[in-house]
This record gives sequence, structure tokens and C-alpha cells, in this order.
Amino acid sequence: MTRSLRLGVLLLLVVGGFVLPTHQEASAYPTSSVQLNGHGYGHGRGMGQWGAYGYATNNGWTHQQIVDHFYGGTDLGTTPNSAITVRLLYQDGRALIVTSGRDFRVDDVLVDAGSAARIELRSDGQFTITPMYGCSGSDATPRVRPTSKVVSTVASPGNDQAAMLAVCTSGGTTQYRGTLSLASFEGSPRTVNSVLMEDYLRSVVPRESPASWADSGGAAALRAQAVAARSYAYSENRYGYAKTCDTTSCQVYSGAGRNRVSQEDSRTDAAILASANQVIRFPSGVIAHAEFSSSTGGYTAGGTFPAVPDAGDVASPYHNWSTSISVSSIEAAYGVGMLQSVQVLSRNGHGADGGRVLTMRVVGSARSVDLTGDEFRLDWGLRSDWFTVASPTFTGPGWYLSNTNSSGSADISFPYGSPGDKTVTCDWNGDGTDTIGVVRGATWYLRNSNSAGSSSLAFSFGISSDLPVCGDFDNDGVDTIGVFRDGTLYLRNSNGPGSPDITSSYGQRGDRPVMGDWNADGYDTIGVLRGGTWYLSNSNRTPVTSHKFVYGQPGDQPVAGDWNEDGTSGVGVRRSSTFFLKFVLGAGTSNLTMVFGRSTDRGLAGDWDGNGTDTIGVARGF
Repeated sequence: MTRSLRLGVLLLLVVGGFVLPTHQEASAYPTSSVQLNGHGYGHGRGMGQWGAYGYATNNGWTHQQIVDHFYGGTDLGTTPNSAITVRLLYQDGRALIVTSGRDFRVDDVLVDAGSAARIELRSDGQFTITPMYGCSGSDATPRVRPTSKVVSTVASPGNDQAAMLAVCTSGGTTQYRGTLSLASFEGSPRTVNSVLMEDYLRSVVPRESPASWADSGGAAALRAQAVAARSYAYSENRYGYAKTCDTTSCQVYSGAGRNRVSQEDSRTDAAILASANQVIRFPSGVIAHAEFSSSTGGYTAGGTFPAVPDAGDVASPYHNWSTSISVSSIEAAYGVGMLQSVQVLSRNGHGADGGRVLTMRVVGSARSVDLTGDEFRLDWGLRSDWFTVASPTFTGPGWYLSNTNSSGSADISFPYGSPGDKTVTCDWNGDGTDTIGVVRGATWYLRNSNSAGSSSLAFSFGISSDLPVCGDFDNDGVDTIGVFRDGTLYLRNSNGPGSPDITSSYGQRGDRPVMGDWNADGYDTIGVLRGGTWYLSNSNRTPVTSHKFVYGQPGDQPVAGDWNEDGTSGVGVRRSSTFFLKFVLGAGTSNLTMVFGRSTDRGLAGDWDGNGTDTIGVARGF
């Protein structure tokens, strides 16, 4: 239990002599690889391309409806077709060698059709222009000129690849519409293509979304892609010499042709024409930086644009995915020693399993490493940062903890304890995070980390038939141990052996004890569940029933926690594999219902990530 809630733990145990126990040994990860199950492909911000296709084909949406859905808080408008400058990254640091099937000029130097010109940056900022007899032909007389702009003598080449300017490369030639030039960045050459936006999109749109979508009812998705790509490019301001670039760092742009084979497509050309000059604007009039990614997995990530469900993403081949990472690779990459667990600490709250991973922790025998979900995604080449760590199969008892109160997989799972142990979870060191413990006979083994390993504290208290409880009994910010024995409460204000600091009577034999801060005064106090009736007291020293109500059914497992971060413990029950959580004390319907774990598991609750909200978990195999 955490400071705000000191929630009681539902299971069972421990006041007697002290025997020094043998600590549990650190446990290795139980499998040779870590299995991940995920959703989506890419960052998930803005439009999901597969979602757009799904909405177009399954729902019959127009491109305006698609844009409105993914880019909330914006309006669709227009802007005149104007030139955009594109940095050609593959040319960085290289001389620009240009050729064409028609005459062209570099500054005032006329180059004949079929010939080429090599343009090099000089140390004085001027340019050496050397006519050549073809891309790899011999040089003519070099000339020095103040500018490097390359312009075709054919103003409108149409679709004639031979009439376009082309960059000579090791693989042949790449044709471009518009003009080419060489710029200087810190003394290093940069090649820039200046091209009208609508011509630029003819290369971008089929690179970003398959033109074949038009053949299966997805033309509206291509039109939405054109609007998004146009807006994204106009909103860019990457460099002093160019507005955007030609790779996935910006948008994929491969020019008009490769070796005079068109890189454009009539189907995406039609989509561009149908949405000509349309852009997404904020109410201020500013063109939106309209990010998009392949597949949202079913929910966008939020950010500049509100997070929204993406039902269209069911069409995506990346809607669900699975992969594995070898344990040895993780151990080597993060230097954690023997891997014990991979834990998800927080998520963005949007979609299945609590959404995309925000923070996580890799725990080993030597140390722990904290990462963002995006860092982990990049480290291992994952399709997205929306994933769960599949619960490994442990040979012995295991703990499965969720950092959200939702159905799905555990965010943290690890082995600890032995069959027959009783389980407890509380904040044993006052750091704001609830961690695990087991009671074996009358001996307590408490751990200050939710991971496999040796116990942090081990001591004896109580007798083997006791039911264990824990909480902050003296409002000092640290949770301590106690036991419930047939209606008598024995509580310690420290985690160690000795006589109880508080002894009082409450409840009766057969009651199931639970601790919580029922009135937000900072003290965790006793409660019992008898059949389906709760009896809660606001005092441990002189307990009387402060709250009595029916919630749940006979046989339910009780849990308590601050489910909504209001400083007061709410109640909950676990029935079979379903949790029913209630924010306020009293009868009524549950506020949260979720399926988690197996019917034979023991239900748990605690603040596993220290964020002030208590969430669910289960202990298995005890």
C-alpha cells in the first residue's frame, strides 16, 4: 500500500519468537526470450494510413471525414500551389552532377542535351561548374560562378522523363521536376530540389500509401494522404537552405523517375488532383504539421491532435503483432546482470492494455535500467511503443501486476515465493511504491522491489494460522506488518520481530481482513468482509464500525485501494477472474470492472509504479 491509500491486502497471515531465515535466492528469467505482443506500426500521431484505408473501404468515408477524424481541432482549407525546397540526403557532402535529355543551364552556363555538369562548392562560397560528356564522361573547361541553380530549357516537361533534370548517381540517374542547386552548410555541400508542391506530391503520395488502394475502394484514403502530406511539407522548416528532406525523417520523396522509369502513379495523381491545394489549418490559420504513421493499432497516440479511436485500423496487417527478444541480448544491452523481469511502469491510457508504454524498467541481478517505451522500441526495432510483455511461465509461484485498472496482460511479472506461502503487498520502505512479500509459517520475507530476487527483510511474527495484514498504522509514511487472528488484531509499527504495538478486537473467526485509509486521515485501519457485508473501522486501537454496507457476494476476495487518486481507499472484490472496484464506500454498482489473471489466482492491489493510483494484480501458484 502506498502513502495515500495504505490499502489492505486480502490474503492471509502472521506474533512470536524471531528466527533468522534463509533469504530467497535471485531467480533468472524463466524463459530464454522475452515475448512481446503489440499493436500498430509507427508513432501513432495524427492519421493512421491503414486506418484511413479501413474507414474508406469499410465505412465509405470521404477524405474530408478521414481528415476531420484524425486531425481534431483543425479545419480543411486551401493554399496556392507554390514551390517547396527538398534536401536530397543521399547527396550530402557530394558534388552535384546533373544531366538531361534536353539542354539545361547552370547559372549562365549552357549544357547540351545528353551532356552533364559537375557542380562543386568552393571554399570562397562560389561554385565550380564543369561541363562533362555524360555522367561519367571526360571534363570540359571548368568555370566559376556565384550561383549553382540548374534550370531546364523545357519549362513544362509533362511526363517526359527525358526532358527533366536528372542527378547522376552510382545506380544511374534520378529524374526531378523543378530545379536543382547546391547549397552550403558549414562548408559542406547540400543538394536541393525546388519543385512545385503539387508536383512534389506526385512522388510522395505513392511512396507513403500504396497507389493500389484505389483499386479496392481506398481512393479516399489516398486523397487524405495527399492532404496530410501537403500540410506536413508546407509546415516544415527544417533547414536554412531547404524546407524539408527526402527520407522517412521528413516524407519519402524519390523524385519523378529512376533511370527514366516513372516513380509516379496515375492513381495517386488522381488523388492529388481531387484534393488539389487542400491543407489542414488550425483556427489561427497556421498550416498544421500533419503527422501520420502506418498503423495506429486502434487508437492514435495524441499529442498535437487529440487521441481518438481508430476503428479503421482493423484493416491493418500490423493491427496486432508479436515478437520476441532473447534474454541474453537484453542482459548484454543494458548490463543488468541476470535478467529478472521486464516491467511496464506507465502507459498513456488510450486503447487496449492501457495504451502505449510511457515508462518501463528492465530489472536484473546487478541493477535496474529505466527507459521510455519509445527508447525500448528503438533499441529493439519494435513496430511501435504499444506493447505488453507477455507473462512468462514460471516453474514456481509468480506475481502478475498491472499498472492500469483494465483487462489485459500484466505489466510486471516475476517469480517469488514458494507454494503454500501467504501473500502481502505494501510500501515497506516508504518510497511510494507498493512491493511484495510472503509469509511462510510465521516468517515474513519482504522485498523492496517488484522483481525476482532475495528478500530485503526477513523475520518472524505471529503464528502460522494467522491472516497477514499491513498498512501505515502510525501515519509515518511507511507500511508495516500485522496479523488478524479470529477477531483479534495484532499490529507492529516497524517491520521486524517483537511484541505488537497495537492489540485490539474486531470482527470474528472466518472474517476476511482488509486494511485501508477509509477517511483520508493518513492512517490505515481495519476492515473485514463477512459474506457479502463489509464492516470498516476508522480506528485500530478502539475499533468500532464506521461503515457497514453490502458489496459483493459470499466467497469474493476483498481488496482495497485508492482507485481514483482521491486520497481515500475504495473497496473491491475479485470473483473468479474478474475484479469489481468501487471508488466510494457503500453499496451500489462497481465503477471499474476488468478481467485479469486466472480464477485460481489470489487478487492483489497496490501502487506498483508510485504514481499515486492503486491498481490490480494477482499472485499465482501459491
